[in-house]
Formats: sequence, C-alpha cells, structure tokens
Amino acid sequence: MKAQGKDLIFISRILRDGSGVEPIAETKDMTFTNYEVYKLNCLSITKGTYIASAFNSYVVKIKAK
Repeated sequence: MKAQGKDLIFISRILRDGSGVEPIAETKDMTFTNYEVYKLNCLSITKGTYIASAFNSYVVKIKAK
C-alpha cells in the first residue's frame, strides 16, 4: 500500500543503523514529508501502526478521513 505524507501521523523515525527509534516532537518542522509518497508495511494491526518507507523510515498511523 502507498500513501502520501499528508495522510499520515508520524510517531517516530527509525534510526538508519537499526539501533532503535527516535520520537518526533509535535513542534518539529515536518512539512517536507507532506508531499513524499511512502510505501506502507503493517507493523501492528491492533494498534493501527505502519512502517512508512521512502528516503527515511518512520512509524506512522493513517489519519482518519
């Protein structure tokens, strides 16, 4: 499945070395992610979380429409 960044809620960024994740602050400027198209892979069905991959990878939720 694919989704545009403006349709996602960004929870945390996955570190490139695989050592963990770093939370994304609500005040952090994430406007550059709004126009990026991400490939989504399900992380948790019960929590509704996905791994969004493009240049960077993030843990995300899909915004309710």
